[in-house]
Amino acid sequence: MENLQQLVDKFPSTLKEYKTTVACGSIALLSGYLLYKYQSRGRVSEKWNKRYDFIVVGAGSAGCVLANRLSENGKFSVLVLEAGGEDDDPKIHMPMGVLDACTDTKFVWQDKTVPQPASEAYIDSAIQSQHGKVLGGSSSVNWMAYVRGHREDYNSWESLGCTGWGWSNVESYFRKMEDYFLPGEELGHGGPLTVSANRNLRTTDYLIKAIKELGVRENKSYNSGDNQGVTKGHVTAKNGRRWSAAQAYLRPAMKRSNLHVVTDAHVTKILFDGKRAVGVRFVREGGFTYEVLAEKEVIISSGAINSPHLLLLSGIGPKEELQKHGIPIVAELPVGLNYQDHSTAFRNVFFENPQVPKEEHLYKANLSSTKSLMEYFIKGKGPLTTAAGQAMCFFDVDEEGNYILTNKMPEIQIFMTGGPFIDDPNDEVLSRFNEFANFGPLLLETMKNADKRQGVMLAAVLLHPRSRGSLTLASADPFQRPLIDPQILSDPEDQRIMKIGLKFISDVLKSPTMSSLGSYFSENKFPTKDRIAPDVDPESEEYLEKLVSTACTVCWHPAGSCKMGAEGDTSAVVDPQLRVQGGIQGLRVVDNSIMPHLTSGNTNAPAIMIGEKGSDLILQSYRGI
Repeated sequence: MENLQQLVDKFPSTLKEYKTTVACGSIALLSGYLLYKYQSRGRVSEKWNKRYDFIVVGAGSAGCVLANRLSENGKFSVLVLEAGGEDDDPKIHMPMGVLDACTDTKFVWQDKTVPQPASEAYIDSAIQSQHGKVLGGSSSVNWMAYVRGHREDYNSWESLGCTGWGWSNVESYFRKMEDYFLPGEELGHGGPLTVSANRNLRTTDYLIKAIKELGVRENKSYNSGDNQGVTKGHVTAKNGRRWSAAQAYLRPAMKRSNLHVVTDAHVTKILFDGKRAVGVRFVREGGFTYEVLAEKEVIISSGAINSPHLLLLSGIGPKEELQKHGIPIVAELPVGLNYQDHSTAFRNVFFENPQVPKEEHLYKANLSSTKSLMEYFIKGKGPLTTAAGQAMCFFDVDEEGNYILTNKMPEIQIFMTGGPFIDDPNDEVLSRFNEFANFGPLLLETMKNADKRQGVMLAAVLLHPRSRGSLTLASADPFQRPLIDPQILSDPEDQRIMKIGLKFISDVLKSPTMSSLGSYFSENKFPTKDRIAPDVDPESEEYLEKLVSTACTVCWHPAGSCKMGAEGDTSAVVDPQLRVQGGIQGLRVVDNSIMPHLTSGNTNAPAIMIGEKGSDLILQSYRGI
C-alpha cells in the first residue's frame, strides 16, 4: 500500500504531461474493486444442507445481524435465504452513488402502493415503495442516515404492552452494535457498525446557523435519547464507504462453516407440521423449487412488506383475506394491518449571493474525475464520500401550529441535503429517481429552471402519522407483489402537521443568515405554468396547503405490518419475544414490521437494533443446549 501511495502521489505531474486520464481512472476503479474483494470475506453458498437449526428468511438489516449472532457460538447451524443478489457493485458502496443504487432494479423491489385518495397527486396513480433486494437489504441502498430515534419512541412501545422494549432495554443494544466516532458513554464503541460524521458541505453550516436563529438548539449528540434540535448528520460509513449491515455483520460471518448464505432464493411458503413451522420452500433461477427444514426455528426477516406477504401466502393472516384467495388457514392473525410509512415533501433552495461556494457535489462529474476517483478509492476521501443528509432537525408542534422543542417524541424531521447531486434534467439516473421517488414534475422542473447556482434540498418528514394502512394479497401467486395501501395523509392531523413542517422550511429562508445569502425557493424562478399551483405565490399559506396535498410521498420507511404486542393483544401478530402468536410454534418475525409505531427518524438503526435484540431473545431460548 505504501508503494501504491507513492505511485498515486506521482500521478498529478504524470497526468499533466501525458494526459492519461482514462488509464488512471481505470487503475482507480481496479484498486477499488480489489479493495472491496479484500474486505468482502466469505462466499455465498451454491450448495446447502437439508436441515439447519435456524433458517433466516432475508439478508436485510436485521437478517444480517441474525446470521452473525446465531452462528457466532458455533453451536447452531444457520441458513440465510436472500431473494436478491450479492452486494458487489461499486456504486452500492459509494455514498454519492445513492441515487444510482437506490433506483437500480437489480438491487430493489419495485413495489407500488395502490392509489391514495387523500392525495391529489395519487388519487388515480401509485407511489413507488421500494426496498432493498440485495445482501444487506435496504442498508445497502438507503441514504445512510443513522438515527436511533427518541427515547420516548421505545418507552411508548413498552407502554403498549411490549415488555422489555423500553429505552432502558434497547439502549444497550444500540451501544452493542455501534462503533461511534463521537465519545461518550451513552454511545457505543468497538461494535461492528461504524457510525461516522457525514462529509461536511459549507452550506451545511449556513443552514444550521439559520435554524439556530429560529430558536432551535444545536444537538450534536442527537442519538443519546433526545434527538430534538438541529445537528450535522451521522452516517453508516467506514473509511469513506457505505458500511451496510452486510459489511458490518454478514460478510465477516460468512467464513464460518456453520453459516450458509444462499442468494437469488425467493421463499414462497413457510412449511408447517400442524401449527409448528418446520421449514420453507424457495425458488431459484430457472424456476427450480427446493425445500429445507429447520430443527429449531424459522425466522422471517424480510421487512415490513415481504414479511407479511410471506405470512399471508403461508396461511397466517385475517380469515377473510385468506379465504378470498383460497389459502388454507393456519392461524387467524391481523397480518398486514397497522401498516405505516413516514410521509415527506421537499423544497429546493438556491442562493443568489455569488459568494456562496459551489460545492463539489455532482455525481457524474466526480465519476469522470480522476482526482475524485483516486481520492475515493485510495484514500476514502473526497466528494464521492458525500452521503445525503448533511444536516437534520427534529422538533415537536403544538395545537396552535407552532414548532416547539419538548422532551417528547418529535413530530417533524427536516432532512437537509446539499445538491442537487445531478443537475442535468435529461440524466438517466435523475429521471429514474424522479420516477421512483414520485416527486412528479417538481424535481425535473427544478433542474430545468435552475441557474446552476449552489442549492440544497430541504425535506419535511412526518414522523408519527396517525394514518394507518394495510398490506393485502393481490393473489395467491407468490410472485405477484402484494397490494400496499399506506393511506398517506388520510388523517387530517397528518395534513396539519406536515404543513407546519413546510412552514418551518419557509421560515428558515426568512432567517437573517439565509436572507443575506439571497436564498429563494426553486419554484420562484419557475414559469407560472410549471408550478404545482399556477398563479399562487410560492411563499403563501395557500401554496403550502397545495404542497401538502400534491407533493407528499412516502419515505420508504415501511413498518408495523406484523405488530408486536402483549400476549392476548388482538391487534398484535407477535409477542414481545417476537414469536408469532395464534398458537404457532417455531416461528418468529424479526424486522421493522414488528414496530407498534414508527420511530422518530430514519429507520435503519432501529432495524439493526431489532436484529440484535431479536438474536438475544432467540439464543436465550436455547441457552444450555
